[in-house]
Amino acid sequence: MANPLRGSVPLQVGDRAFTLSFSINALCELESELDQPVASIIKTIQTPEALRLSTVRSLVWAGLQDHHAGISLVEVGLMISEAGLQPTIAKVGEAFRLAFPQAEAARGKANPRRAKG
Repeated sequence: MANPLRGSVPLQVGDRAFTLSFSINALCELESELDQPVASIIKTIQTPEALRLSTVRSLVWAGLQDHHAGISLVEVGLMISEAGLQPTIAKVGEAFRLAFPQAEAARGKANPRRAKG
């Protein structure tokens, strides 16, 4: 079950629920799969026109490893097709942000306009 306090989010694929999370192990798997450091992956994610479908598939695959180990890239591609590309990207983004809560907090402090309330 997805728990946002632990950095995990649900990904609904048809009638099945999966859990995405980016633990240290999942991020290491992602770095190995894409042959890039996390900082480069983050830059790619933040530049939608540079984002490849294969990168999205690898992100989802890595995010599933903590809770659904053994799932293949081909299976993940089918899941994305069923769940929809945009909803899947949104869930990956949410899970990725939860993996770096200190960065989010620091960004909020650096921009006082975001902290209105």
